[in-house]
Amino acid sequence: MADNPQNKFRFAMLGFSITALFVAYQLLTNSVPDVPREPAMMVFFVVLCPPSLLSVTLDPEVGSKTFFFIWIVVGILNAGLYATIVALLSRRKKSADSTDKLPS
Repeated sequence: MADNPQNKFRFAMLGFSITALFVAYQLLTNSVPDVPREPAMMVFFVVLCPPSLLSVTLDPEVGSKTFFFIWIVVGILNAGLYATIVALLSRRKKSADSTDKLPS
């Protein structure tokens, strides 16, 4: 994991895409009354998108303007979380590589 901006951007887009999939799942299960939301899927998405817990406090109606605004903010926060994790991992790897090169 090289310390380059492209890698951070890729993982940020991964985080945003996971949020988009979560929103699509909610819209799909809400639009078809015969399709219930699976608790295991909801937990899976909450694990992959921790900022989604912010939407629980506001509880907007699915499909409303408030719903989409909140989920855009959640997507940006999730993208930032993924980019930060990659940045921290690359910094840790970089520092581990530099300590390995120290003479004994």
